[in-house]
Amino acid sequence: MLFLPRFMPRSMFRLAAGAAAGYLLAVRPWHLRWGAEDAEVYGEMAGDDVVRNPQYKATRAVTVDAPPAAVWPWLVRLGGYAPGAASSAPAAPAAEQEGLKVGDTVHSAPDGSGYVVEQVDPPHTLVLAHRGPDAATTCSIALREVADGKTRMVFRVRIRAEPGLRGTAYLARMDVSDFVAMRSRMLTVKSRAESAS
Repeated sequence: MLFLPRFMPRSMFRLAAGAAAGYLLAVRPWHLRWGAEDAEVYGEMAGDDVVRNPQYKATRAVTVDAPPAAVWPWLVRLGGYAPGAASSAPAAPAAEQEGLKVGDTVHSAPDGSGYVVEQVDPPHTLVLAHRGPDAATTCSIALREVADGKTRMVFRVRIRAEPGLRGTAYLARMDVSDFVAMRSRMLTVKSRAESAS
């Protein structure tokens, strides 16, 4: 019984080290480029110049069985943009497509504030930026028409954290939560756009 307390921490350390190695070597590379092809991962996207030298960069993609013009309204609507915020009536997709402009604020950032529209070119390009106390973040979205009227939807997130404990904690938190949230959003846009077309 005397050797048990010494044995347990060592085995738990090995287990934790093995789990961390598995995440870093297998899971993390997969989720940083979920669904994306090499050309999408390594190619340039609008908004890459907003956050330079990111400590965190992820490019994810999915094919949507609908043209970009049919995907765009759902992308904007599910991103949290509400034209005429003073009105309680929901906006039609056409209004969302026409109304979004540089400087508008869309869905909430992790600290409760919003992302600001940096670039917008319906129905192909949307670049959102958030400059918070812990980090600067961009989310760039490209809708590229491919064969048979389908769309390749590509999301890229770039984060440059502030030095210090809070910036490091922000990066660690986003490393996992970003994938879960982004994948869910992409699949929801895909589902809605395909159902409506």
